[in-house]
Amino acid sequence: MRAVIFDFDGVVAERGFRAALRALAGRRALDYPPLPGLAMQALVDSGYVTGRGSEQAWWQLLQERLGPLGDCGQFRGELLAASRVRPWQLALAARLATAGHVTAVLSDHTDWLDEIEHAQPFAHAFGRVFNSYYLGACKRETAAFTAVLEALDVAPAQAVFIDDNPDNVARAAALGITGIVYREREAFVADLERALGGTPAGRVA
Repeated sequence: MRAVIFDFDGVVAERGFRAALRALAGRRALDYPPLPGLAMQALVDSGYVTGRGSEQAWWQLLQERLGPLGDCGQFRGELLAASRVRPWQLALAARLATAGHVTAVLSDHTDWLDEIEHAQPFAHAFGRVFNSYYLGACKRETAAFTAVLEALDVAPAQAVFIDDNPDNVARAAALGITGIVYREREAFVADLERALGGTPAGRVA
C-alpha cells in the first residue's frame, strides 16, 4: 500500500457536524436521527459542499425543509468548537509518512474546514488535504476519489481509505480501494495494520 487517505470529521477530528446538529435539534425540538442525512443532502443540493453555493444558501434551504432554525452563526460556532482534532491521528499520519506512505485527507467539508485549520492546525501532518469545497466533487461521486488518486499518482489497489460513513467506504471499495469504516480507535488501528500488511506504523496510536 502506498497511500493512506483519511476522512476528517469523525476520523481525524471529533464529529463536529453531528455535534452541532444535535445541539440544533435540542434548541428547535427536532428529531435528531434523520437530521445529519437531511443536513448533508441540503449541503449537496445547495452546492455549498462543492463550492458552488454559500453557507447562506445552505441554511436557507435547510430552513425551507425544516422550518425556522435561528442563527447559522451559532450553528457554525458550535461546529467549530466541537471539531476537536485528535492529536493521536496527527501522530499516526506522521509515522505513516516516515514509513514511506503517502498521506492525505479527503473531506466533504466546506470553507468551515479552513476555519478549523486556522484554529487547530492539522494540514501539516498530511501530504495533501482535499476538501470537496475546492475539489468540486464530494464523496457521493466517484469523481472525488478518482481526482484524489490521480493527484497522489496512486492506483486504487495501492490506497487505503478511512471514513466513518460506510456508504463512502463502499464507494471507494467499488473502485478497488481498500476501505476501513472507522468506529473506534483500537479497532481502527488493528484494521489499518492489517491493511498495511502488519506494518508497525499504526502502533503510534
